[in-house]
Amino acid sequence: MGAEDTLSPAPLGKVRAYILRMAGLSTTAIKVLRTCNEPTACANDLNRVISLDPVLTGRVLQLINSAYYSLPSKVNSLTRAIILLGINTVKNVVLSFAIFQSFSQRDSFCAFTADQFWTHSLCTATAAKLLAASRGVPPTEREEFFVAGLMHDIGKIPLNHLFPEAYQEAVATAQGSGRGMRYEEDTRIGVDHCRVGHMISRKWQLSPALTAALSEHHTPREAQTESFGLADAVSLADALAHQMGAGTPGGLSLDEDGRGRLPGCPDFPGRAVAELSAAVADEIEKAKVFLEIARRN
Repeated sequence: MGAEDTLSPAPLGKVRAYILRMAGLSTTAIKVLRTCNEPTACANDLNRVISLDPVLTGRVLQLINSAYYSLPSKVNSLTRAIILLGINTVKNVVLSFAIFQSFSQRDSFCAFTADQFWTHSLCTATAAKLLAASRGVPPTEREEFFVAGLMHDIGKIPLNHLFPEAYQEAVATAQGSGRGMRYEEDTRIGVDHCRVGHMISRKWQLSPALTAALSEHHTPREAQTESFGLADAVSLADALAHQMGAGTPGGLSLDEDGRGRLPGCPDFPGRAVAELSAAVADEIEKAKVFLEIARRN
């Protein structure tokens, strides 16, 4: 029995219907992800798949030539772009583009704006990637932390769209209660954004680690992942984003004791938090380029 099967029938039916109508991954995206997961995959393999999709080809070339990577000379070859980005980065670029294809302008934001939502997501993504670097995660794996941060709150979009009045009430209550959005969503609607994120992850057949980041970033120590996995990084990055003021209403930031420590991470004292915040602020402008390219129609 899946986690969503424990929900009450009314919200469960609405959420399920929404996700069924939601665009799935494109044929090209599915082929790219499958190719990337092959142990022997190389740049030429990916080139053969991506080159059949002019839009995706353009996005990859735009990204490699953007300020996000700041290369000294322009790259015109798709194969060269794939080599420079790396297999894992290409996989996560494709997944990021899929996010914006699936969640179009038809999705309303009642309790906060789309700009607030994506700004928070982008800040969390940037912080998660920097946290991964600080913990010694290999450079080729850090883009997955960025994508996990970018996607972590994706379950809020269907709830905002389907239950606008209840969601506004949940936000208002969360801001005064200190219990956080997940608790208030469950109380007011009967389902929280982590469970909805889990359902979306199942539809897209995402990796177990990325699924954990979407569904367990508020309870990362319960996640069945390796030490300091995606869920742990996203949990810390989410709190830091709220602390920096790049949050959506109702979010929680640092521990209530006020000592400046990130929740669940006693080895990040106040000075380290301040240094990380400064690093995120420095990187956020470059990361905005990534978001702008991904969001283009």
